Amino acid sequence: MKHYEINPENIPPDLEPNENITLWRYMPFSSLCDILWNDCIPLISIRNFPDKSEGVILREILSKLPNVCVDQVEYAMQKYRESVYISSWHISKNENAAMWDRYTHGGEGVAIKTNAKLLLDCIPHRSIISGNEGGLIMPILPKLKEGTIQPREVIIKPIKYIDNNPSDFEMQEEYFYKGYDKICFFYKFVDFKDESEVRILTSTFLDQYGYAMMNPENYYKHSTGDPISFENSLTKNIGSANTLIEQIVISPHAHNNFIYTVEQIIDVINKCRASSKSELIKCDVVESRRKEWV
Repeated sequence: MKHYEINPENIPPDLEPNENITLWRYMPFSSLCDILWNDCIPLISIRNFPDKSEGVILREILSKLPNVCVDQVEYAMQKYRESVYISSWHISKNENAAMWDRYTHGGEGVAIKTNAKLLLDCIPHRSIISGNEGGLIMPILPKLKEGTIQPREVIIKPIKYIDNNPSDFEMQEEYFYKGYDKICFFYKFVDFKDESEVRILTSTFLDQYGYAMMNPENYYKHSTGDPISFENSLTKNIGSANTLIEQIVISPHAHNNFIYTVEQIIDVINKCRASSKSELIKCDVVESRRKEWV
């Protein structure tokens, strides 16, 4: 089998701000409440992902680099799993029965429906890792006030599905110093292809130092920037969900009164928003395509 090289020519493309690209996020109702209450897009630490193969490609690539011992590789992977946060979205024109079953945990499930333009517009700070720019991370940022800390990069790309084994992947060492190490998290094995995933990724580390060259004794000495401490939190929030939502779609498995419950919760949240003069959530975005039982 041919080696698959991660380089500027074959990295997954950036998500285009296209209104015709429909995106879904399927979730339990409790997750929607958190999103609406905090007006945010939550990103989940990969430490909390059930798929333990996340990052396996990176582990194999790190292990091939010169002068890297096993302990350094495992330390690097530990740091990645502590620092990488992800939000996953599903590309599809229509609802997907498999996604309802997989991510909504029964009848009280919901999905946020949006499009690629709205998603990109609601995230104020994002970066591009592009082969056209020589592999450098190019931040798309407003002009910052003096003394303001630069926000960490946010990368938004569709997942590229591949059938290679981890041992078939290669990456030039120089790319680790240009931010391409994070691109490893935009490849998944072909058995996940039905998820048609778009991934938002950020890291709690500000610098792009090559993790393969670190070890527990010299990390802080060699790192070009201090890591941001989030006290091992499993979630981080970005963006504004209020401007993102086209529809809140109710699970087709939901009981008759569930749509009423969703509307009542939105009403309660709106009363709290009104007291703080925050933008209200429109109740007419709630929709159910559930067929009435005969």
